[in-house]
Amino acid sequence: MQYRLSQFLILPVLALCLAVLAPRPAVASDLSEAFLLPELFDIMAEEGRASVLADGATPLQGSALRAFQDDVAAIYAPDRMLSAFLTEMEKELATRPDVRTDALEFAATDAGKQILQLEIAAREALLQDEIDEMARMTLLEARQGNRDTAKVARLDLVRQRIAANDLIELNVSLGLNTSFAYYRGMMAENAVQGLSSEMLLQLVWAQEPAIRADIEDWIESYFLMAYQPLAEDQMQDYVAYVSTPLAQEFNRAMFRAFDTVFSEISLQVGRALGRRLNIEEL
Repeated sequence: MQYRLSQFLILPVLALCLAVLAPRPAVASDLSEAFLLPELFDIMAEEGRASVLADGATPLQGSALRAFQDDVAAIYAPDRMLSAFLTEMEKELATRPDVRTDALEFAATDAGKQILQLEIAAREALLQDEIDEMARMTLLEARQGNRDTAKVARLDLVRQRIAANDLIELNVSLGLNTSFAYYRGMMAENAVQGLSSEMLLQLVWAQEPAIRADIEDWIESYFLMAYQPLAEDQMQDYVAYVSTPLAQEFNRAMFRAFDTVFSEISLQVGRALGRRLNIEEL
């Protein structure tokens, strides 16, 4: 039986992870340790599994669902996710040692260590639904700006930090690319009714407003929570740093690496679901 693409939920880009088999390059261990990447990818793996296997995310049942759960667990293996990312980052930074050096120097500062630890702690906390809801309520209060001027001021600094690295647009682009790859995976397994590439592209672009809104809400609530312990001058210093040319290039390199591997993981998930849907019908 073939299914319509509209029957399936889009995979949120912020919950997608990398899971391509690749050797972990030893020369990338400096980045991995400095930026707490093992901890980050543990969290991202849990986010990814939760997103793909959320209630109502697939029409699978019984043994087919259990088999798909096994597929998802293999795809979202943190070590393999991290290896894939580090491999791509090495390619991106191979000709830019100045970018790598600058990033590592920042990560080694007291401020850098604190900020990276705050980001990891907040992202881990947001795995809990009640904390995620509280963070979004805090964001709503800051956006309304009725009573708490401190929250309004902090949201302004958070938005400056986001704008400095163009995080909304880069994440929207990632979301569109990974959505397209996910659907291509489904189509490759003949699990959906036939669509032309042009029709598929139109379908994905129709999701752009929803992807953008979800990313804006998530990233603003996340950063508001993560940076809450920082004093105003610390936030201003951080915004100034991420606005520098070397820091901006490091951010772009990361997103190019994410784009490569996130598209692959989305393709894998789409193909895995498509295979299970076909088997279920036999």
